[in-house]
Amino acid sequence: MDLLALTDFNLVARHGGFGKAARATGRPKATLSRRVGDLESSLDLRLFERGARNLKLTEEGRALFERTGALLAELDETAAAIASGGQRPKGRLRISAPLLFSQTAMGRIAAGFALKFPEVRLEVTTEDRAVDMIEEGYDLVIRVNPDPDESLVGRAFLRDRLVVVASPDLPRTGGPAPGVARGTGERQIWHVKTEAGRSAIKIEPVLALG
Repeated sequence: MDLLALTDFNLVARHGGFGKAARATGRPKATLSRRVGDLESSLDLRLFERGARNLKLTEEGRALFERTGALLAELDETAAAIASGGQRPKGRLRISAPLLFSQTAMGRIAAGFALKFPEVRLEVTTEDRAVDMIEEGYDLVIRVNPDPDESLVGRAFLRDRLVVVASPDLPRTGGPAPGVARGTGERQIWHVKTEAGRSAIKIEPVLALG
């Protein structure tokens, strides 16, 4: 039995005519009439008594309407419930995030996320190494300046900048300045750009971050 034809039959029966059903649902009257006719042909039954002014259900049509009306209504309710449930995120969300980001921001972000989506269980792994998102089963990976990957979709949600700071008491002797450097090199040169122009600063690290 054609479910679409059965649905249109129920619309016509519920509204008491093809014209009324068409106006109430926005469906073309000709389509409703054709679908009901196809249903009658497939069942080899007359479902409506077609008079000059009104439309009445036959005995068989009334029996079909009573038996299928509740079933179609239940199908509509089930579809609506499934669609509504699909709009609420739930399940497990696996995230890989850098250590520093996790320590400074992830707690606040996760708390707000949990309040908004209580049915989602967050699983956050803190690590700085490169991970294979697909192979290791992560849903989301947060990284600083990651290598581009055409197989993944990424978006920048935070940007930072490096700021050079120094004590006012630092002597301007022109010699190497003490500083915190990345790496273990004995001396480094920082190239900076200011409103006064470009300059190079020689740095002699007193603390090296590896």
